[in-house]
Amino acid sequence: MAKKKNRDAPREYTCPYCFRLIDLDALHWMCTGANCARTFAERAFSTRNEEDMRYVSRDGRNEVDLEQCLMNGKDPAGPDAIITRRHIIRNKSKICDVCGRITYYRACPICHNDIPPGVEEHGNTTFIILGPKGSGKSHYMAVLINQLKNRIAKEFSATLNAANDSTSLNYRDKYHETLFQKKRILPPTESLSVSDSSREALVYHFRLFDQGKVYTIVFMDTAGEDLGSIDSMNNLNLSPYISMAAGIIYLVDPLQMDAIRNKTSVKNLPQVTGDAVTILDNISRIIRTNKQLRSREKVDIPIAVTLTKCDVLMKPPVNEDEATISLPPCSAVRIPRRRGEYDAENFEQIDIELEEYCRRHVGDGFIQAVNGFEKHAFFAVSALGNNPSGLELTRGITPIRVEDPLLWLLHMEETNEH
Repeated sequence: MAKKKNRDAPREYTCPYCFRLIDLDALHWMCTGANCARTFAERAFSTRNEEDMRYVSRDGRNEVDLEQCLMNGKDPAGPDAIITRRHIIRNKSKICDVCGRITYYRACPICHNDIPPGVEEHGNTTFIILGPKGSGKSHYMAVLINQLKNRIAKEFSATLNAANDSTSLNYRDKYHETLFQKKRILPPTESLSVSDSSREALVYHFRLFDQGKVYTIVFMDTAGEDLGSIDSMNNLNLSPYISMAAGIIYLVDPLQMDAIRNKTSVKNLPQVTGDAVTILDNISRIIRTNKQLRSREKVDIPIAVTLTKCDVLMKPPVNEDEATISLPPCSAVRIPRRRGEYDAENFEQIDIELEEYCRRHVGDGFIQAVNGFEKHAFFAVSALGNNPSGLELTRGITPIRVEDPLLWLLHMEETNEH
């Protein structure tokens, strides 16, 4: 969460869309007038004003978003130039030079996505969900948001609200409608190299009324293949996004681990698509490089290492082999946490138990990679609560402990403030 700064100091904010640190006193503004962008372009094209022509398409009919073109490597004077439907005001006046009206729609000066209200007071807390391909990131994020909104908010006297219409529509169309209305599993997240739509973050305000706090939480889905190498993360501009995070939820599918998949009775095992240790090492190296950490320094971003699909590990074992990889009836994961508060004792018990579980079944190399983070904890969750039948969720959705990693990260954030 952004810390309060001296009044005379520039107000800074990390844009949740382009991941750049921006000055809140140097924002751009977007006029919502229906014809202002077209009128601006036609006027500039007819007068041949040299300054304004920088922002006009080569046919003279549309206003070009110069900053987005530069950010995405497109020629603003070429056929692939990015067109804006809203006229952009690049000064502090807030007054549209076409229609003369004041505009209140403020935008990042680099990517021109909107700046949510309240960021001056509350900053933004970016929690990222990472993990190998097939570890369940999309399902986890979709179910976590639904649980926060409909259950956890009530439990903690809080509300979760989308920061803008884009987040509401994006969540509804890409996640909620498929998962909760059609009862179908989500398609795999496309790589950022294929689809820019995968880059669009979901931005929410989480208000805790009893504590008088507001967190602006940013979620972004990532494709596992984008994390496969350092070069890939750098080329797709993921490195600043990861390095500026307030916390990481790192998902690991136990059914992709040889020691577990060789002993389970589960049918139709998922394909092994990425090495959890290698990807975690890549994430650590990216952060260490961007933050210029010395070799002996640990990464200062908290990480919640989270075993997904824990419903599989909690089912009664069918033989002795499966019993060795199952979570026993006395497992701390099966003990409900205390409602409406941070249950430190329960989380600590889960952490100790699952660290040893991962040591046995994933390996010491994985534990060493996790120990490279100054603050870390282990969790077990299940977004769906049961195995789907093909593409269908015939038994519905019954989440298991999906909120635990986020509650821990919020607690870490609160601890850092004091």
